[in-house]
Amino acid sequence: MTYSFRKLPEEIDNQEFLYRGIIEVNWDFKRNRPSSATFKDSNGVSVDRDGARDEIDCVRHLIEKRDFFGVCKVKAGKVREKGALLKYLPLEDNIFHSEIHDSEERKPMRGSKPKKIRDESIVVYKS
Repeated sequence: MTYSFRKLPEEIDNQEFLYRGIIEVNWDFKRNRPSSATFKDSNGVSVDRDGARDEIDCVRHLIEKRDFFGVCKVKAGKVREKGALLKYLPLEDNIFHSEIHDSEERKPMRGSKPKKIRDESIVVYKS
């Protein structure tokens, strides 16, 4: 499914969900949930904003691109409450692509931000 014809607002609304693919190595099998590593990336945490799509479309869009072990979602407002910065950074082949950064000056999140954001996330798909 292609969405290149749509243009999304630059500002990500606090009520929008952000979807993050989970690789198996980042799954905490003991607690049956994503590990905080799911929200750690030195280049910024890549997410897809919902862009007014149904959840099934958001999940399908992620797992069609890559064979993820699971997918979780977190509200944009919850990410901001934890002190992280959201950036809408659409790609040529993905208008929903966004990133979670530590701050305007720093991409990788530090401290407890990844864990706090993980704690707010909800698993919506698991293989």
